[in-house]
Amino acid sequence: MLLKIKFTSALLLFTLFVSGVHAQQRIIKKQGKHQFEIEIDRSSGAPITILQVTDLHLGSPHEDKWRRDLITCRRIKKLVETHDPDMLVITGDLFDGNKPFGNLLAAYAVNLFDGFERPWLYVFGNHDPEGGFGRADIEAVFVQSEWGILGKHDVDSQWKEKYDYVVDVAYKGEKEPKWQLFGFDSGSEKGNKSIKQEQLEWYKSVSDKSLKKHKDTIRAISFFHIPLIEFQYLQDDKSIKKEGKSKEKVYYEEDDGSVYKAFLEQGNMEAVLCGHDHYNNYWGTYKGGIILSYGYISGEATNYAWPPGGKLITLPVDGGEITMENVVPDMK
Repeated sequence: MLLKIKFTSALLLFTLFVSGVHAQQRIIKKQGKHQFEIEIDRSSGAPITILQVTDLHLGSPHEDKWRRDLITCRRIKKLVETHDPDMLVITGDLFDGNKPFGNLLAAYAVNLFDGFERPWLYVFGNHDPEGGFGRADIEAVFVQSEWGILGKHDVDSQWKEKYDYVVDVAYKGEKEPKWQLFGFDSGSEKGNKSIKQEQLEWYKSVSDKSLKKHKDTIRAISFFHIPLIEFQYLQDDKSIKKEGKSKEKVYYEEDDGSVYKAFLEQGNMEAVLCGHDHYNNYWGTYKGGIILSYGYISGEATNYAWPPGGKLITLPVDGGEITMENVVPDMK
């Protein structure tokens, strides 16, 4: 399979060409913007596959957790080899909050995920910016990645900028994207532990511009770390069919329902992927028709409920339904 990634915005910084075992790419990176493209070069009828990993919590200096981190990396490598996804999505808490060697740890993460030679999309978890190595520090390392995607946009608030972005996924030679992937920073600090109104305004603006450009609604999914309050409603509603397991309450933090309402009003969002709660991996279609889905815990350091793995998401390109599956690597 051949993938071509184009990072698009107003200011061109550099262009480079890289060849790999899994794919070849041409990357155009732009500084400080929020719109990206992934072009897939294969039969346009084939579905798009995503491996979601979440809550790896790499880099804890306590005890011998580095041994667990090695196991985590090996298990993710096995998942990629087994399922050969088109891309990976990391839904936060990639890093432990206490990380004394932040630069080295972030560089290691880039090396790990770039080694899979396919796009990987990242959003911040609540622990990632902790430990004196924050969002800007992580971004400074991640922008050196050949395959990683992390964007941001300006906001008129105390935060100045939010690490939200959108990725158009299209097949080579086709003008219209098949899917749009929205990544949101769901926050970490008190008073910022949810997707805020200024982020929803950005989402609505991007979606409206897409509709105007393409003359049609592009199917979309979103991914972020902290779940919505509707995940709790879904968990409590016994009349709604769910797959997967639920072993703890939903820690939706400061979400008040406005995000789900905005998704419904916009009409393009079909699924939400999140992390945060280590002992939930269920999914189901909530009221209004949006799939709410927990990731499957991927970090050996947080392995207390089941063997760590990931979630395989399949996005159809022929009008079919999204499918999901909890996957655990066979390490024999």
